[in-house]
Amino acid sequence: MTKQVRFIGSDTCGLQVRETEGQQGSRVIAGRPIVFGVRSHNLTPWSSTRVVYEILEPGCISREVLQKSDIILNLNHNSNVVNVLGRYRNNPDKDTLKLEMRGDGIDCECDLPETTAANDTLTLIKRGDITGMSFAFDDDYEDSENGVSYEKTNDIEDGKVVWLRHVKRITALYDVSIVTHPAYEQTSVATRESSDRIDAAIEAQMKREQPQETEEEKQAREAKEREANGGETNAEKAEREAREAKEREANGGETNAEKQAREEREKKEREAVAVMRMRQRRLALEQETDNFIY
Repeated sequence: MTKQVRFIGSDTCGLQVRETEGQQGSRVIAGRPIVFGVRSHNLTPWSSTRVVYEILEPGCISREVLQKSDIILNLNHNSNVVNVLGRYRNNPDKDTLKLEMRGDGIDCECDLPETTAANDTLTLIKRGDITGMSFAFDDDYEDSENGVSYEKTNDIEDGKVVWLRHVKRITALYDVSIVTHPAYEQTSVATRESSDRIDAAIEAQMKREQPQETEEEKQAREAKEREANGGETNAEKAEREAREAKEREANGGETNAEKQAREEREKKEREAVAVMRMRQRRLALEQETDNFIY
């Protein structure tokens, strides 16, 4: 299983400081970090062929899973001691984080502790600087029937086919989090790995669903793809783009080939500069010799 992270925007999670009428200085925050039946953000932002939205189906989290979970409320999914705001372990006498299962999601409530991080978080929520929540979980993605399934829609966004990822069974919950900047979640290495895994799962499903092509049909299809893609099949193009994206992430924006070409170019430039300086020194020596003779 692989831990995954999903962001819930302010319009859905409703993160707020909960105050009763006539009460001032409340430290209780409330929100809905897990929502059923609502499309997530695009889970495959690197894909050149598809957009994938996730929907958590009602009932995907059982009460048994919730009750056996040890869930931290933290900041930006960081569970260092200073970032912990509350904890749920299905023990009403000790739980400082309350989680309540509803038909359309899971609500949370927490009376924040008297810590520096909690005080800062409370102030920022009241000011409206922090409005989003997130949660980390595992799903049963290997079970395509009862765990996770993919649905191809007729929608097109920016020239890409829209798919829906239906999560029918979540196997573990790790934390709910108050996030300062949700965009970072879509650019992390973990998100890229999740995106690649989702793309691979969809490709596998499409392969299972499509009729087997003959060798002649395969060769004709690949010939058309190479003609359209400058010599590559669609699979080769997707593999190259994925490889180059990883190389750019590792090399600060360059593919391995671009890095090698730049290094070779810089080496030649250094060699050219060295040769030019050597010639200049030789010319200077020759001029000194001529001046000495005459």
